[in-house]
Amino acid sequence: RRVMTPAEAIRAGSSYLVVGRPITGAADPVEALQLINQEIAANL
Repeated sequence: RRVMTPAEAIRAGSSYLVVGRPITGAADPVEALQLINQEIAANL
């Protein structure tokens, strides 16, 4: 099991990301997902 940010995972060559607790545990899951999507888009 490896734990890293989405940006780190993309830079490390990941094709797929599994994101769970940062979304399900967030006070606002929709906002959390939007922030993660922004981070991913900025690192593609």
